[in-house]
Amino acid sequence: MALVNLHSLKSLMTAKNSDDEERSNYKTLLFTILTKASRVDLHTDGSEVELIQKIMLEYTGENYDAGAIRAEAIAQSQEESLRPVAKLAAKLPETMRVLAIDALASVMRADDQISYAEIDYFNAVAGAMRMSFADVAGLLQD
Repeated sequence: MALVNLHSLKSLMTAKNSDDEERSNYKTLLFTILTKASRVDLHTDGSEVELIQKIMLEYTGENYDAGAIRAEAIAQSQEESLRPVAKLAAKLPETMRVLAIDALASVMRADDQISYAEIDYFNAVAGAMRMSFADVAGLLQD
């Protein structure tokens, strides 16, 4: 197994090598899990919002304003099921799911505090995306 070069994977995503439906699914998955992560601990910190903006621009090439991110965070906090995440993830290759879980971990660390609720959410998302511990660690088989 080799450690994944996340920079290379990000470059592939922004190079538009994937088809439109795949990119749309990835963008929706990423926005969904990141915005909900920012609200899991009941407080959407400004540093989390800024990081989500940066990640969405870097990974998808699209700008999102802070208001849209905060609104989606509130909407996602009402959603208890991770079925939409599981459905979207099932349509994506492993590399995209690894990028998404890495971005999720980054957002959770943005405010320098990781709560037990955030850890539970991270584990639930990884499970919904059918990711192994190796996937979550950024290890992929050659």
